[in-house]
Amino acid sequence: MKYFRKMIEQYIPVTDDEWGDACGMFDIKSVKKGTTVHHAGDVFSEIWFIKSGLARSYLIDMNGKEHTWQLYFRGKSKHGLNHFMDDSVSFYEKTGSMLNFETLEDSVFYVTSLNKLDKFISQKKKWELLTRIWIHNTYYSATYKRVLSLMSETAAQRYARLLEEYPFIFNQVKSYHIASYLGVAPQTLSKLKNESR
Repeated sequence: MKYFRKMIEQYIPVTDDEWGDACGMFDIKSVKKGTTVHHAGDVFSEIWFIKSGLARSYLIDMNGKEHTWQLYFRGKSKHGLNHFMDDSVSFYEKTGSMLNFETLEDSVFYVTSLNKLDKFISQKKKWELLTRIWIHNTYYSATYKRVLSLMSETAAQRYARLLEEYPFIFNQVKSYHIASYLGVAPQTLSKLKNESR
């Protein structure tokens, strides 16, 4: 959790006692490769902070095709969006999630319920401030840019954006998952990789 604390202290100061209380909410879960930790259609009720490993969220369209929504791993990135497996829309609207969440390799997570997290956040103004900053920086801003990118940019532009945001992604994620995340065929991704060399 030291890494998590370092991320938080970029925005607010945290005492050792406060950090101890925050850590007390989380359980450590080890999950084997290929495990679906949340199924589409179920209400999402927990937040998963990745300690090690690799996971993804994806949806299946009406034709049975999988589309990767997000990849989760610990690594250098411009923002921390990919560190948290979460579907707050499902939780707060009490509706079944559209997403499945699965591990792509053996992984370890810090996990807590969103109910516990909400209660903790409401105790101090600085936690509420952190939440507002984090929601904007890592969820709203990143998701906003991703959706606009999918709607308006070429495959080459999306590929360049991905490398800018996650420069080491090919060291951690298989190409066919990256292709799905970019919304391109694996052959197109191969071509983009060759052209960028």
